[in-house]
Formats: sequence, structure tokens, C-alpha cells
Amino acid sequence: MNELLHKYWEGQSSLEEEQKLIAYFNSETVAPEHEVYRSIFNAFEEESVMKEDLDFDAFAKLAPEEKPKDHSKIRVLKGLGIAAGLAALIAVGSNYIGTTKANTDLGTYEDPKEAYYATVEALQLVSTKFNNGRKNLKPLSEINNKTEKVFKTK
Repeated sequence: MNELLHKYWEGQSSLEEEQKLIAYFNSETVAPEHEVYRSIFNAFEEESVMKEDLDFDAFAKLAPEEKPKDHSKIRVLKGLGIAAGLAALIAVGSNYIGTTKANTDLGTYEDPKEAYYATVEALQLVSTKFNNGRKNLKPLSEINNKTEKVFKTK
């Protein structure tokens, strides 16, 4: 038994050997030096009996709650969905129907002189913006000239 106990405490005993130990400690012929361990092995036996007695399958005993289907709610929700879709279509459609091509002006001129002045005005605006852009590039050209002198690229 000492050898079996040693293997048990080292965690190297088999299930058969553990069953022998449990049977030994449940019997009346336990050696006095092993009486200390009797309560431990009896506790293991009591625990296994308790596990067998308990029924942990409590959820299996619960019957699923059956709710009666309320078809009127489903019909109402479907109807509301259809109504919302139709309302969205009507709202979008009314925007397209209500608008007409009021702005048909394509920027054309009937009078050639008026067209000429409008073109000159547009070109002056472009020229002004272009010249302002060139002024902003002047420091860049100075940097370019200085780097050409340093690196002798010309």
C-alpha cells in the first residue's frame, strides 16, 4: 500500500490503482499509519456518490415557452413597410414632376458685340489670375537661379 500511496501522491497511479486505494480505505483493515489518509479517500468516495445523485440537467426539464403567433402584428408591420416605401416613391417622384427646365440659358448671346465684350471680360479675368500666379512663382525662379549657380547646371 505504501508503494501505491507514493505513486498516487506523485500523480503516477492508474485508475485501477486509485480504485484499489479507495477500496482499501473503505475497508476495516486499514493500517494505523494510513488512518491519516482515510478521511481524504472517504471524501472522494462521498463526492462521487453526490455527483451521481445530483441531476444537473435542469434546462432539459424546462419546457420551451410557446408563444402564440400574432398574425395581425405581422400584417400591420408588412403594411407599414409597404406604405413607407410608397411614401418615399411619391416624395421622390413629386420632386421630378414639379421641376421643369426653367433655366435653359446656356450662356449664348444674340448680339455679337455683347458676346465679344463678355469674352474679353472673361479673358481679362483669366489673365489677371494667371499674372497673380506668376507673381507667386517669382521667389521660385530666384531659388532656381541660385541653385543653378551653386550646382552649375547651365
